[in-house]
Amino acid sequence: MVTMTSEDAELVLAPEKGGCVSAFRWKGQDVLRPLDPSKGADAPPTDYAAFPLFPFSGRIANGQFSFDDDDYSLTPNFPPEPHALHGNGWQSAWEVLESSSHSVHFFYENDGSDWPWNFRAEQGFAITPNGLRIDLQLTNLSDRIMPGGIGWHPYFPRGNAKLEADVSAVWLSGENMIPGPPSKLTEETDLTQLRDVKDLRLDNAFSAGFRGTRILWEDQSKSVSMTASDPLRHLIVYTPEGEDYFCVEPVSHSPDALNSAQEPDTTGLQVLAPGESLTASISLMVEL
Repeated sequence: MVTMTSEDAELVLAPEKGGCVSAFRWKGQDVLRPLDPSKGADAPPTDYAAFPLFPFSGRIANGQFSFDDDDYSLTPNFPPEPHALHGNGWQSAWEVLESSSHSVHFFYENDGSDWPWNFRAEQGFAITPNGLRIDLQLTNLSDRIMPGGIGWHPYFPRGNAKLEADVSAVWLSGENMIPGPPSKLTEETDLTQLRDVKDLRLDNAFSAGFRGTRILWEDQSKSVSMTASDPLRHLIVYTPEGEDYFCVEPVSHSPDALNSAQEPDTTGLQVLAPGESLTASISLMVEL
């Protein structure tokens, strides 16, 4: 574990465990749902406070896709689902590149065994006067063009949370959990005004703007404003019934973008030339 502290913040990271965040606290209160210490070292990344999404986010249907006149097959990595999910960065060990009392930078390099291209993924975390900044970078290390995307998968404590987000369209999923084209927001999916998380039944992607997301816990007088830079113009919102958490994930593309009939300008799918990098940043501003 790597622990950073400031007067107000405590950030605990687990680079060897999928590049995960174990906990992020502000003035002693959990901003992210922390890893339960009783679960020990064998806890999966989904039990942590957050994990990275490299070199893609969401699902690739049945692990199958075509790109640049070639067909590819990925091994499903989240049984019993038949799909490939969230890339392989979250299930791999990362290495610390540099660290200080207020920031840390670590990386993971893929050798082409779990993704048909070599790539380098990097994460930087920095405690700021108002919260936390996360920097993400994906670099194509192969000698041919590579499709890709990036994102971050945080878990927030549910409690009596309320949520609002700058979203303009929703990507509704079918029974196979793969979405169709974007559609207009409905009363059920409209997040542009504060909504009680307990009333939401969502596992959907949204097209997102620059104003970001606000989460409010009124009983704790606590709020988090999360904003993301380009190209993170999609947002995944997951509010599972009966759980003590919910997820709001800034990502660069829609799920299954590699198989979508929509144009890349709509899906957000990126294509990186050899040596080219895709970068983004996320900021969490905490008020307490």
